[in-house]
Amino acid sequence: MVGRTLGPDVHERLTAVQGRVVRSLAIGDGASGTGPLVVILPGLGLPFYTLRTARALVSRGVDCTVLDLPGFGSGRPWPTRPNIHAIGLTAARWLESEAADRPVVVLGHSTGAQAALTAALALGVRRRRLSLVMAGPTFTPGQRRLPRLARTTPLAYRNDGPHELDPVEVYRGRTGIIAMLQGSLRDAPEERIVHLATPVTVTAGVHDAYAPVEWLDRLATSARCAPSVRTSLLDGSHNNLFTHPDEVAELVGLAARDAAAAD
Repeated sequence: MVGRTLGPDVHERLTAVQGRVVRSLAIGDGASGTGPLVVILPGLGLPFYTLRTARALVSRGVDCTVLDLPGFGSGRPWPTRPNIHAIGLTAARWLESEAADRPVVVLGHSTGAQAALTAALALGVRRRRLSLVMAGPTFTPGQRRLPRLARTTPLAYRNDGPHELDPVEVYRGRTGIIAMLQGSLRDAPEERIVHLATPVTVTAGVHDAYAPVEWLDRLATSARCAPSVRTSLLDGSHNNLFTHPDEVAELVGLAARDAAAAD
């Protein structure tokens, strides 16, 4: 089985976080500057499909790094459990080590949005220049049972195709993906976001059945401690980080300005 080629502009970095090695994928110069840094937490721990959005951000002058958490993107030992909260806390520790003095946007997609919320809640206690983007956030209360989720899935991916994923990542993560999905179904982000004290953006593709507009609105209105809340429907369906990276990057650029202005 052959994996997808990441490209010459993708630089693999290894960082020790509490005795475990976290692999990250920096685009271009990555985390070398002092301006805002966008850190992406992929859905179901599958990094490949997020790289188009990462490149679109870098082309706009915003540094971007994809965190390979829980670690399905390589054959290395997983640095954390395949659980959204473990992933979010590991991401927060990585950021404290690697981006202590920079404005940061934590961009999570799909189950990664749930992990990103965990990271933002952990970081928000100690950091002001921070914003959160929850893209295609899973799962609505009505989808937290497998039969309903199974019926929704074909509609959520109506504009997407299997070529958007790296089959090797899926194979490496096959057992962990199931564990991540099970844990994500037990989460209630609409309850946790109440405690968020950083700017937040919630967004999804207009045809994303996992994240209908009513769900985005519920998350937005629940974020009552956030200093600013932005909602946006973009083109595409669930995987629009791959299919519409420029639109996603434009929106995330606004979140980067939120983070930089939060002094």
